[in-house]
Amino acid sequence: MTRVESSTKLSRRGVLKAGVASGAMYIVLSGVPIVLGRGGAWAMELKAFSPAEGAALMRVTRDMFPHDGLPDAIYAAAIGPLDEEAAKTPATKSLVSAGIADLDARAMKAGGKTFAETAEENVRVGILKEIETSPFFQKIFGSTQTPVYNNRDAWPHFGFEGPSAQLGGYLHRGFNDLDWL
Repeated sequence: MTRVESSTKLSRRGVLKAGVASGAMYIVLSGVPIVLGRGGAWAMELKAFSPAEGAALMRVTRDMFPHDGLPDAIYAAAIGPLDEEAAKTPATKSLVSAGIADLDARAMKAGGKTFAETAEENVRVGILKEIETSPFFQKIFGSTQTPVYNNRDAWPHFGFEGPSAQLGGYLHRGFNDLDWL
Protein backbone atom coordinates (compact mmCIF):
# COMPACT_ATOMS: atom_id res chain seq x y z
CA MET A 1 0.00 0.00 0.00
CA THR A 2 1.26 3.45 -0.86
CA ARG A 3 0.87 5.94 1.91
CA VAL A 4 0.83 9.67 1.32
CA GLU A 5 2.21 11.67 4.21
CA SER A 6 0.88 15.14 4.93
CA SER A 7 2.98 17.68 6.71
CA THR A 8 2.58 21.35 7.43
CA LYS A 9 6.36 21.85 7.15
CA LEU A 10 7.46 22.61 3.65
CA SER A 11 10.97 22.99 2.38
CA ARG A 12 11.85 25.59 -0.22
CA ARG A 13 12.66 22.78 -2.64
CA GLY A 14 9.28 21.11 -2.01
CA VAL A 15 7.41 24.33 -2.65
CA LEU A 16 9.36 24.92 -5.86
CA LYS A 17 8.72 21.37 -7.06
CA ALA A 18 5.00 21.65 -6.34
CA GLY A 19 4.81 25.04 -8.01
CA VAL A 20 6.58 23.87 -11.12
CA ALA A 21 4.67 20.59 -11.35
CA SER A 22 1.20 22.04 -10.90
CA GLY A 23 1.84 25.48 -12.35
CA ALA A 24 3.60 24.51 -15.54
CA MET A 25 0.33 23.69 -17.26
CA TYR A 26 -0.81 27.30 -16.87
CA ILE A 27 2.06 28.97 -18.65
CA VAL A 28 0.67 30.68 -21.69
CA LEU A 29 2.65 32.54 -24.30
CA SER A 30 0.08 34.80 -25.89
CA GLY A 31 -1.10 38.37 -25.96
CA VAL A 32 -4.26 37.73 -23.91
CA PRO A 33 -4.75 38.88 -20.31
CA ILE A 34 -3.02 36.64 -17.79
CA VAL A 35 -2.79 36.31 -14.04
CA LEU A 36 0.76 35.77 -12.82
CA GLY A 37 1.47 33.73 -9.73
CA ARG A 38 3.65 35.02 -6.94
CA GLY A 39 6.93 36.08 -8.49
CA GLY A 40 5.56 35.49 -12.00
CA ALA A 41 6.38 31.76 -11.85
CA TRP A 42 3.27 30.71 -13.76
CA ALA A 43 0.50 32.35 -15.70
CA MET A 44 -3.16 31.72 -16.41
CA GLU A 45 -4.92 32.83 -19.56
CA LEU A 46 -8.11 34.78 -18.92
CA LYS A 47 -10.92 34.87 -21.45
CA ALA A 48 -13.47 37.13 -19.74
CA PHE A 49 -11.78 38.82 -16.81
CA SER A 50 -9.05 41.43 -16.66
CA PRO A 51 -5.80 40.60 -14.86
CA ALA A 52 -6.96 42.72 -11.90
CA GLU A 53 -10.24 40.80 -11.74
CA GLY A 54 -8.34 37.52 -12.00
CA ALA A 55 -6.09 38.56 -9.10
CA ALA A 56 -9.15 39.46 -7.04
CA LEU A 57 -10.79 36.11 -7.82
CA MET A 58 -7.59 34.31 -6.81
CA ARG A 59 -7.54 36.18 -3.49
CA VAL A 60 -11.25 35.55 -2.85
CA THR A 61 -10.91 31.84 -3.62
CA ARG A 62 -7.83 31.50 -1.42
CA ASP A 63 -9.65 33.29 1.42
CA MET A 64 -12.74 31.08 1.02
CA PHE A 65 -10.67 27.88 1.03
CA PRO A 66 -7.50 28.73 2.97
CA HIS A 67 -4.83 26.05 2.97
CA ASP A 68 -1.26 27.04 3.76
CA GLY A 69 1.11 25.45 1.30
CA LEU A 70 -1.49 24.84 -1.40
CA PRO A 71 -0.03 26.38 -4.58
CA ASP A 72 -1.70 29.32 -6.29
CA ALA A 73 -1.99 27.16 -9.41
CA ILE A 74 -4.70 25.09 -7.65
CA TYR A 75 -6.73 28.25 -7.04
CA ALA A 76 -6.10 29.47 -10.59
CA ALA A 77 -7.40 26.17 -11.93
CA ALA A 78 -10.49 26.63 -9.75
CA ILE A 79 -11.35 30.01 -11.27
CA GLY A 80 -10.74 28.76 -14.82
CA PRO A 81 -14.26 27.29 -15.26
CA LEU A 82 -15.79 30.49 -13.87
CA ASP A 83 -13.79 32.52 -16.39
CA GLU A 84 -14.98 30.26 -19.22
CA GLU A 85 -18.60 30.61 -18.06
CA ALA A 86 -18.25 34.39 -17.87
CA ALA A 87 -16.86 34.45 -21.41
CA LYS A 88 -20.02 32.71 -22.65
CA THR A 89 -22.62 34.22 -20.30
CA PRO A 90 -22.83 38.02 -20.01
CA ALA A 91 -24.91 37.76 -16.82
CA THR A 92 -22.12 35.85 -15.07
CA LYS A 93 -19.50 38.31 -16.29
CA SER A 94 -21.61 41.23 -15.07
CA LEU A 95 -22.30 39.61 -11.67
CA VAL A 96 -18.64 38.80 -11.03
CA SER A 97 -17.28 42.12 -12.28
CA ALA A 98 -19.78 44.07 -10.17
CA GLY A 99 -18.97 41.89 -7.16
CA ILE A 100 -15.25 42.50 -7.54
CA ALA A 101 -15.86 46.26 -7.87
CA ASP A 102 -17.88 46.09 -4.63
CA LEU A 103 -15.08 44.15 -2.88
CA ASP A 104 -12.54 46.73 -4.05
CA ALA A 105 -14.71 49.60 -2.81
CA ARG A 106 -15.13 47.96 0.60
CA ALA A 107 -11.40 47.21 0.82
CA MET A 108 -10.45 50.76 -0.13
CA LYS A 109 -12.81 52.08 2.52
CA ALA A 110 -11.14 49.79 5.07
CA GLY A 111 -7.52 50.37 4.10
CA GLY A 112 -7.02 52.25 0.86
CA LYS A 113 -6.10 49.27 -1.35
CA THR A 114 -7.99 46.94 -3.67
CA PHE A 115 -9.22 43.64 -2.27
CA ALA A 116 -6.42 41.72 -4.01
CA GLU A 117 -3.78 44.13 -2.66
CA THR A 118 -5.06 44.08 0.94
CA ALA A 119 -2.47 42.19 2.94
CA GLU A 120 -4.45 41.86 6.18
CA GLU A 121 -6.32 38.56 6.06
CA ASN A 122 -8.70 39.58 8.86
CA VAL A 123 -9.81 42.63 6.81
CA ARG A 124 -10.43 40.52 3.70
CA VAL A 125 -12.28 37.81 5.62
CA GLY A 126 -14.38 40.47 7.36
CA ILE A 127 -15.39 41.89 3.99
CA LEU A 128 -16.28 38.42 2.70
CA LYS A 129 -18.40 37.76 5.81
CA GLU A 130 -20.31 40.99 5.11
CA ILE A 131 -21.29 39.75 1.65
CA GLU A 132 -21.60 35.99 2.24
CA THR A 133 -25.34 35.98 1.46
CA SER A 134 -24.90 37.94 -1.78
CA PRO A 135 -25.37 36.31 -5.19
CA PHE A 136 -21.73 37.20 -6.01
CA PHE A 137 -20.33 35.36 -2.98
CA GLN A 138 -22.60 32.35 -3.57
CA LYS A 139 -21.55 32.22 -7.24
CA ILE A 140 -17.83 32.30 -6.46
CA PHE A 141 -18.18 29.80 -3.62
CA GLY A 142 -20.29 27.40 -5.68
CA SER A 143 -18.12 27.69 -8.77
CA THR A 144 -14.74 27.21 -7.10
CA GLN A 145 -15.29 24.77 -4.21
CA THR A 146 -15.38 21.58 -6.27
CA PRO A 147 -12.46 22.54 -8.55
CA VAL A 148 -10.25 23.31 -5.52
CA TYR A 149 -10.90 19.99 -3.79
CA ASN A 150 -11.28 17.84 -6.90
CA ASN A 151 -7.84 18.80 -8.23
CA ARG A 152 -5.51 15.79 -8.25
CA ASP A 153 -2.54 18.08 -7.57
CA ALA A 154 -4.17 19.18 -4.29
CA TRP A 155 -4.92 15.69 -3.00
CA PRO A 156 -1.46 14.92 -1.58
CA HIS A 157 -1.67 18.13 0.47
CA PHE A 158 -4.75 16.72 2.22
CA GLY A 159 -3.43 13.17 2.51
CA PHE A 160 -5.98 11.84 0.03
CA GLU A 161 -4.62 8.92 -1.94
CA GLY A 162 -7.16 9.25 -4.73
CA PRO A 163 -10.06 7.12 -5.91
CA SER A 164 -10.11 3.63 -4.46
CA ALA A 165 -12.91 1.75 -6.23
CA GLN A 166 -10.58 0.24 -8.82
CA LEU A 167 -8.34 -0.95 -5.95
CA GLY A 168 -11.11 -2.60 -3.94
CA GLY A 169 -12.09 0.39 -1.80
CA TYR A 170 -10.62 1.74 1.42
CA LEU A 171 -12.17 -0.64 3.92
CA HIS A 172 -9.29 -3.11 3.77
CA ARG A 173 -6.55 -0.79 2.52
CA GLY A 174 -5.99 2.41 4.43
CA PHE A 175 -9.43 3.22 5.81
CA ASN A 176 -7.97 4.40 9.09
CA ASP A 177 -4.41 5.41 8.18
CA LEU A 178 -4.71 9.20 8.21
CA ASP A 179 -2.73 10.23 11.27
CA TRP A 180 -3.38 13.94 10.93
CA LEU A 181 -7.18 13.79 11.35
